[in-house]
Amino acid sequence: MNSPLFRAQSRLEALLNWRYLSALSAVLFFLIIGLASLLAYQHARVVYDQISSDFNQQQLILARQAASQINLLLNDVGVEIASLKRFLPGKPDEARAEAMPAMFERTRGKGLFLIGLLDPAGRLVAAYPAASADGLKPDQVPADCRFDPTGRMILGPLRVENSESPKVTGTLCTRVGFGDHREGVLFVRLDVTRLVAGVTSPIRSGRTGYAWIIDETGLFLYHPEAEFIGKNAFSARKEREPYLSFTAINQIMKDRMEKGEEGTGLYESGWHRGIKGRIIKLIAFTPVKSPALPRGRVWSVAVAAPVSEVSAAVHRLYVRHFAAEATIIAGLFVFGLLAVIYQRRISQALKERVKQTEADLHETELIYQRVVEQATDLIYILDLELRVVLLNRHCLETFSDLVITRAEGGVLPEDADLTQAETFVGRRLEEFFRPADVAFVRKQTARVLEGQRSISYEHTLTLKGRMANLSTKLIPIRDNAGRISQFLAISRDVTEKMEMEQRIYHTEKLASIGTLAAGVAHEINNPLAIILGFTDLLLDRFGPESPAREDLRVIEYNANHAKKVVETLLGFARITEGMADVVDIVQSANTVMSVVKNTLMTKKIELRLSLPERLPRVKGDPREFQQVLFNLINNSVAAMDESGGTLSLSAQVENGWVHVRVTDTGVGIPDKIKPQIFDPFFTTKKVGEGTGLGLSLCYGIVKKYGGKISFTSSSREDQPDRPSGTAFTVSLPVLASGEAAEGEAG
Repeated sequence: MNSPLFRAQSRLEALLNWRYLSALSAVLFFLIIGLASLLAYQHARVVYDQISSDFNQQQLILARQAASQINLLLNDVGVEIASLKRFLPGKPDEARAEAMPAMFERTRGKGLFLIGLLDPAGRLVAAYPAASADGLKPDQVPADCRFDPTGRMILGPLRVENSESPKVTGTLCTRVGFGDHREGVLFVRLDVTRLVAGVTSPIRSGRTGYAWIIDETGLFLYHPEAEFIGKNAFSARKEREPYLSFTAINQIMKDRMEKGEEGTGLYESGWHRGIKGRIIKLIAFTPVKSPALPRGRVWSVAVAAPVSEVSAAVHRLYVRHFAAEATIIAGLFVFGLLAVIYQRRISQALKERVKQTEADLHETELIYQRVVEQATDLIYILDLELRVVLLNRHCLETFSDLVITRAEGGVLPEDADLTQAETFVGRRLEEFFRPADVAFVRKQTARVLEGQRSISYEHTLTLKGRMANLSTKLIPIRDNAGRISQFLAISRDVTEKMEMEQRIYHTEKLASIGTLAAGVAHEINNPLAIILGFTDLLLDRFGPESPAREDLRVIEYNANHAKKVVETLLGFARITEGMADVVDIVQSANTVMSVVKNTLMTKKIELRLSLPERLPRVKGDPREFQQVLFNLINNSVAAMDESGGTLSLSAQVENGWVHVRVTDTGVGIPDKIKPQIFDPFFTTKKVGEGTGLGLSLCYGIVKKYGGKISFTSSSREDQPDRPSGTAFTVSLPVLASGEAAEGEAG
């Protein structure tokens, strides 16, 4: 009875029976609680400083975002001004009268309130809106214009106007040629306050924080207090609270903000959103970095909020912290009781979770099974010995067409049930496949094992007497150790797609042969005409009985025969005029889409259609219009790589024209070849993939019916940092009501 275990138990019982144990435990408990409270207080001080810093950093992010948006707005206005230049000198007054209001409506929300044009003599020749030009002094505009050494537009001096409400304005100018090396000035007047207010007024830092902007002189460009706008920040604050010192904020503005620096700080104010009194505020500021601001000019965006925003957060932290301590203390008293209850509940919860997990797994397996079984592709799994592990319903139907029965030298009997997966699962491919097909599959799996990655390939199979072209993706399946243990194969029947591509190729080939024949025929016609002409002259010189006359008749007969051959070649090469008919754009587009949708799906190309239910009819041949759409879509598909892309087909009516647009996200057309894309025989495709007649044929068909075809493109070669793609627009005139009725009646 003197074993070590017995001695340990005895000591434990003696400790538990010690009469001072409860008192000592209570003292230790309160010491721990006191120490925890002290640490919590010190931690709260550190947290307060950290939260203040984090809060100011968040304000700095808001200021940066506002500065960036202001820069974008200034750039947008500059772009609009530059785009307006081409509608001014040398253009009809009507074009200018349309361009200036359109540009004004696009940019009025960005602060623009006047557009004007001065001729080389400084006279105001155009202004919009005219009412805003009343009182404008034309000689003041050139003085306000600023340009950098490269000629780029720079915002002119800021002016404070107090018409209805105080605002700060500025001028942006650009030079406009008037011919004979003379230049005028296109200028706009900007309401700078409105421009920056659209960005800064919605800003909220915390619950009550706001944003304001000053320039390098301390002039308020925007402030939530409207009376401050257009005033100097140093004097405006002092005028409102003359007995309060603004040393801290004045120092921040003078030493940092006006110099274009970025940072954070703390200052004292006498008010905040209608609340007066001594208020300490956190501030974050950053400059507006815009090419439109001249050197030495600085706009600084500031975001400010009272420290009470942080104090409230820290107070909530204190409350949560001490509530957590109280909860821990209470938990120590009831832990023993809850431990047993929790143990029993967690055990029951685990049992229920296991059951739910099993049900979820079963449901997931059913979903996967339905997806695989209902897929239109062939999906099957092989092991390393080429045994069938799994195959879907479509694959089962295909395999049944490839089976070699026992009578043909295979393993499966004649009466084998080829509709059941069990007939194939566990069998090697050579047991029911032809040796050539098995050898091909084995070669592809060897490629996967060698490269340790998935591969894609195309091959043909004989299915019930027809040749099927399959596009297959072979994917390795790895075990837990990372070794390849099985192969997943996904095959798609692309026979129809390949047949369509072949027909397209032959169509283009025939077109190119026809064009070549036309050229050859015209070259032969010239010497034939000379031969026949001189033959007629010689026949007049010889009498009916002359032997030479018979020779001339032979020459004439053979020359006429050659001429007929040439006419036959020209007939083959001549483009048919087409039937003057009425084209239903929507119906023709849907017909083309039904043909190409499988190709787009195979190429992983997303199709986006935007076709109104009803469009006006246009003049043309529906078959030729479908050929135009088909050629444009085929080019778009060829421009997108294996990763796919997006192809959009849209139509709209505008000013008596129907515009049909085909847009893709392909590689785009480089600038160096854009002038040549409508030329016959010009192509960027590989040899054998195209003849270069597709776009020239589209051009001829559209022009034949009085239409237009144009394009825009951004190529990866010219602009690698921008999204690439091409958009072709086919424009056809809308039929007049009389023409439409006549076309429909015919």
